[in-house]
Amino acid sequence: MAKEEKKAAQARRESRRLAIGRSAAPTAEAMDMAEEFVRGLELDAKAALRMRLLTEEVLELLKGIVDGFSGLFWLESDETECRICNDGTAEVDLKTERDLLSVSSDGKNASVKGFTAKLARFARHYREYMERINALMTLSGSVCSEDYLYIGAIQPDSEATEVLWSMVDYKKFLDEDESAADQIAADRDELQKSILGNLASDVRVGVKDDRISITVVRAL
Repeated sequence: MAKEEKKAAQARRESRRLAIGRSAAPTAEAMDMAEEFVRGLELDAKAALRMRLLTEEVLELLKGIVDGFSGLFWLESDETECRICNDGTAEVDLKTERDLLSVSSDGKNASVKGFTAKLARFARHYREYMERINALMTLSGSVCSEDYLYIGAIQPDSEATEVLWSMVDYKKFLDEDESAADQIAADRDELQKSILGNLASDVRVGVKDDRISITVVRAL
């Protein structure tokens, strides 16, 4: 297949969409779908392996939020990038989680370890985070809340009235922020060691009204 024909074949591809319920992430079915989709892109072996690893990591993320998440999971691509997409709603009471943690020995959530787990935590509680961030929002249009460890610096998209979080922006935030140096260094190290941090070109989290989207991007 000529290069131009291959690029045209790659343009505007989309897999079928899997419904994600509130009890279990569709791991096996989603991986089968991803394998089929990646084969259709005719990537080299290394690129195909990276897409499989990213899909597995996204499914791990979904396991962290699936009890409070209901929506759709699919893959799509064009001539420049492939995207692993999730769109739906997530509702879990942050106060309830904090009350449960208060009875633990150290008051910390032992399951929230690693970059992927922290993204899952944000997805579970995004409504409450957004309420807090909106209250803290400055005239400059950006804010870093006390939960920056989980959500980084967030910029509001005034045209779409959507709050967007990007791993690219988060990396820049970690590289440039000079406050709480020990914690920043730990967060930077954690991100660098994560599969998403190493293999994804970007991870984008969008919040608009009662919906949340999580998109993992890999440049082709």
